[in-house]
Amino acid sequence: MKILCICHANVCRSFMAQEFLKQLLPDAVVFSRGIYADPSYEVPAKVKKALAARHITQPLHTPAPLACVDLQQADLVFCMEERQADWLLDRYAQYTDKIWLLTEYAFDTPQDIADPIGLDGRAFEKQAARLYDACAAAAKRMTQEKL
Repeated sequence: MKILCICHANVCRSFMAQEFLKQLLPDAVVFSRGIYADPSYEVPAKVKKALAARHITQPLHTPAPLACVDLQQADLVFCMEERQADWLLDRYAQYTDKIWLLTEYAFDTPQDIADPIGLDGRAFEKQAARLYDACAAAAKRMTQEKL
């Protein structure tokens, strides 16, 4: 199973989702991209702290922009916001069957996971916890469906 996580810049949500899913699904290949990622962006300290709080040693990460080959290689594509899923579906309709809003796949309820990059403290951690819960529910579904 190859899982692709997508957000805006690939320094916060998609990267954290990648690491959460790697922890939850150790046999899966999980990678992340950003629709507008720039390799010069750095992973913020608060992202590293959120990962460490879940016993994830922060690996080296360079934000990577999305390429068509990424969609070709993935079995499932998780977007953090509906507008990201819509953007992908408008441009890559051939992958409709594998592009999901993470919360819709996880909970059968489409809700955006807002970008917490501008948040600090408890507000940031609350969004990180919401993202982790969505990843855990998605991992549970994949395990139950034997994907």
